[in-house]
Amino acid sequence: MKLTEIPKGFKTLLPEEAARREQIVEKAKRVLKSWGYEPLVLPTVEFLETFKAVEPTLEELSFKLVDRFTGRLMAVRPDFTPQVARVVASSFKDDEPPFRFFYQGKVFRDKDGDREVGQLGFELIGVPEVEADAEVVAVVVNVLKELGLRSFQIDVGHASFLEGALEELGLEGEERDEVLEILSHKDYSRLLLFSERLEDGKRSKLLALLELYGGEEVLERALKLFKNEKSTRAVEELQQAYKILTSYGFAENVIFDLSEKKGMEYHTGITYEVLHPLYGFPLGRGGRYDTLLKKFGRPLSATGMALNTDALHELLEKKGLFKEEAEKEFYLIDLKKELHLAYHLARELRKRGYTVTRDIVKRDYKRSVEVAFKKGYRFVVVLNRESEPKHLIYTSPNEWKPLKGEPLKEIERILNGRL
Repeated sequence: MKLTEIPKGFKTLLPEEAARREQIVEKAKRVLKSWGYEPLVLPTVEFLETFKAVEPTLEELSFKLVDRFTGRLMAVRPDFTPQVARVVASSFKDDEPPFRFFYQGKVFRDKDGDREVGQLGFELIGVPEVEADAEVVAVVVNVLKELGLRSFQIDVGHASFLEGALEELGLEGEERDEVLEILSHKDYSRLLLFSERLEDGKRSKLLALLELYGGEEVLERALKLFKNEKSTRAVEELQQAYKILTSYGFAENVIFDLSEKKGMEYHTGITYEVLHPLYGFPLGRGGRYDTLLKKFGRPLSATGMALNTDALHELLEKKGLFKEEAEKEFYLIDLKKELHLAYHLARELRKRGYTVTRDIVKRDYKRSVEVAFKKGYRFVVVLNRESEPKHLIYTSPNEWKPLKGEPLKEIERILNGRL
């Protein structure tokens, strides 16, 4: 194994990629703060019980280690939401809801494919009304538009709808799990084969599930198909959310998908999945989880969303939506290491809004000039040469102008003349 290798499923972001990732995060944070969401910085490692209590599958996904002080099992964070729930139930136990928090970082999952995934998520806690779900969708729409995306859609579903529908069809246990798996792949052939086990009335209802995908009309079809209380209540909540989103002007971004159960096992209500036609996987997922905080001792309803910053990065790159970062402007080379002159010049240029880097490597200054232009600097300033002119400003590796007198004033004069 080479010392330069990293484990499968992990990645390094080089400076240009890191700068672009920062663009995504900063734009999203601006939107979230404007909606009243506050930042949380959460630990990378928690006791395994924090995740296991929320959803058993998180234990299987976790990178585990033993706490040498307590002997207890710890997990490298596989999911942010349980951590937020723990924080609200402990650090904010005496505060009144609602709580609005956002967070940013990586989740780590020991599985095939990407084993670390960048996320930027937010949670709205303590609001049982459907307006909270509508707010989550509205915030996501605002974030994506701020990033420059337009042709996206948010697939909105409900965790309880299919539960009620399958109960109405008399499917439970292994049969229920099999149908959920078939529906998750939208596999009509397998569903048709499975439906042969059912009587005629139930068979047609089961097959109709795959057609519950589309606009507002899907909700009306769902109400006519399934009459049980659980499914009916789920559709009514979706109708309320859609009415609010329509008033916000976001109806065109919403598609309803009642044909499969999405989200984590802890999701109990309206769920969301962000899709874009130019990207083959979801850009983000989320949903309502009204029973999760009770496990930490504070029964509060909640809903939230996690955007995949890795996926957003790839998509924005593909669409050419990244703004170019500010130019690398000045590279200063002081041949006599007169710290006062070089420091003063750098400080004054920075005050004027320029980026300035000092050369602190011992080598022939002409080599430093070449390196600076290769790294993308626009101007290279050479100070304190032994021969006249003492100070130079290079505009390319082979073109320079003398800096006479006070270097800063000369640089300003040259820049105002638009070299």
